[in-house]
Amino acid sequence: MSGIVIKNLGVKYDDKVIFDDFNLEIAENKISVILGGSGVGKTTLLNAIAGLKSYDGDIQTDDAGVSYIFQKDRLIPTITVFKNLDLILRSQIKDKKVRREKIENMLSLLEIDDIAHKLPTEISGGQAQRVAMARAYLFKSQILLLDEPFKALDTALKARLLSALIELNERSPRTIVFVTHAIDECLLTADEYFVLGKIEDSVKVVESGEIVSDKKNRSLADDSLTEVREKLLKALL
Repeated sequence: MSGIVIKNLGVKYDDKVIFDDFNLEIAENKISVILGGSGVGKTTLLNAIAGLKSYDGDIQTDDAGVSYIFQKDRLIPTITVFKNLDLILRSQIKDKKVRREKIENMLSLLEIDDIAHKLPTEISGGQAQRVAMARAYLFKSQILLLDEPFKALDTALKARLLSALIELNERSPRTIVFVTHAIDECLLTADEYFVLGKIEDSVKVVESGEIVSDKKNRSLADDSLTEVREKLLKALL
């Protein structure tokens, strides 16, 4: 198993209850999108899965290893893009030649091989997020958490990065939990989706479903997505 099973999750910040007896199952090797209003607990859920936030209850990940892509790229600014990625692989692969080949292949796939020897301070925000994606996929893990990584990007660049994410996950399948506030990101990438909302002061899943059409060929204009869009709008509003 490299899916995620969450049972009776409880999370508090001081005396404020965020999750209380929360249950959710995330499908293995699929893109599961989590939506919800600001402050509902989406990032808290990711942090609990990653082990960055203490909680009560049980989160079963089968020790699959976790990669995390944040809103900010969190690259080390004083070393090159290549060295940022090499740093991830050193503990896994001793052979420098093998590491170099893996990094070069990943940079080529993400169309950023021309920035390999630049510092993070010398590249654009979109390029930096591609490097963050490369780092996440080079790290040996079966679970990938995304916390609104495309939030600050323009529409065209976001579309290209969403396509890159889909391509990466076809080549190297991971169990992805993708938190976003953007319905279009969900419609274009999700195999399954969950909308979080507050009911009686604790967070619950208020809407969920699957999208079965081929992600590589999806368009926001597809008639098949109209019903899903309406469900999501209703749940979020």
